[in-house]
Amino acid sequence: MPQRLDIRGASDEEKHKHYERVDALYRQGKAVRIKEHRSGFPAVTVDCGDIHLLTDIISLETWWTAFGKRRPLPTKETRGAGAMK
Repeated sequence: MPQRLDIRGASDEEKHKHYERVDALYRQGKAVRIKEHRSGFPAVTVDCGDIHLLTDIISLETWWTAFGKRRPLPTKETRGAGAMK
């Protein structure tokens, strides 16, 4: 099991930096896995490449609404075969 970085208590700014790193890997074709953590809502795990986070879905969705949607999603041709499984 990968060692997860617990950012649940971090500031929004710090969380957003981690989400930007995940987003950059996703746009390079890396798969992103988001699963509910065994501790329950709102905790989720985010795995992408060598990034393994424990965070909360609320801040992740807030970031996606504010920042992630502004960028077009990669197309099948630009993201590679391993993305978003």
